Amino acid sequence: MALAPAHASSCPVSAVFNPITKVQWTCIFPITIGGVKVGTFDKLSNALDAQSSENPLCACRKGAAFWFGVKVSFWSPSRMVDVVTEPGCMMALGTDILPTHGKLQGSQSSISDGTNTRKMFAQMHYYISPVWAMLDMFTDLPCLENKGFDVALMTEVLPTWQSETLGEIIQPEGILFGNPAAGLACMADSAAAAAGKVLDPLFWCMGSWGATYPLGGDIHFDDSVEAWAGLAARGQFMMGRLGLSTISSADGCSDIPTPIWKKSRYKFQLLEPVKGGQCVNIGRSGSLWSSAKHAPGKDNAQFMLFNKVICCAGVSEP
Repeated sequence: MALAPAHASSCPVSAVFNPITKVQWTCIFPITIGGVKVGTFDKLSNALDAQSSENPLCACRKGAAFWFGVKVSFWSPSRMVDVVTEPGCMMALGTDILPTHGKLQGSQSSISDGTNTRKMFAQMHYYISPVWAMLDMFTDLPCLENKGFDVALMTEVLPTWQSETLGEIIQPEGILFGNPAAGLACMADSAAAAAGKVLDPLFWCMGSWGATYPLGGDIHFDDSVEAWAGLAARGQFMMGRLGLSTISSADGCSDIPTPIWKKSRYKFQLLEPVKGGQCVNIGRSGSLWSSAKHAPGKDNAQFMLFNKVICCAGVSEP
């Protein structure tokens, strides 16, 4: 199997994150308050919001504290993900902080095996970026996290990201899904994602974006933008496996760990190299959203990750 020469884009210095202009604010909708939806919503929103429109009243207990109220849900822009061919390129900061002198470079290569498929390798950076807190807006609401901006993960320091073999050693369950039966299931996941539905039980599939495993920087692709999205989604899955990511519980009372992700709780918006005008569920076919999103010569991408927040907003009982 012969590979075409690899190439990597230089780090863009003009991609510093500006939450006011870069975020597609319509993606926070619909907002559900006590089972009543506010704002426009489409088929995708209907599928993903069913969980938060049920049981509009809620009651929670945490230790000695008890409170009751109404269930509130919305999509929160709270994380960012870079997918870069230039190691150390921190797109959110607009700078290259880790010169590697030609090592760990990304690539897009043609596989000369008669299948006309291509393979991408890229590094991934995961940021904690709670936009509401960064803009100092609605900080008094109990449903919003008040963390500051931070870099949570850089794959340049992870040997398992650089090697599929090492990744399979660390995540041996990935071997279970490298068989024809699992592949057929992913075809169903791809069809569902194109229709705006998310199949959480098929956690090893990312629809048209590829397979969740192995948790490394290599991904087979037909559409470069889909491949970027696939590596960004793997980053979210990895954060859950490392115990560094949680989701809201269905009753809105607490946050729960996600060693196996719930894909329906996330959607992505492309920020760079071309701003996307919509948010897409994991695995959504690029033919429905990636057109004209790959600027020539720009092979570094950045995504805003919206996560579904569900919380019980109310008053405490003494």
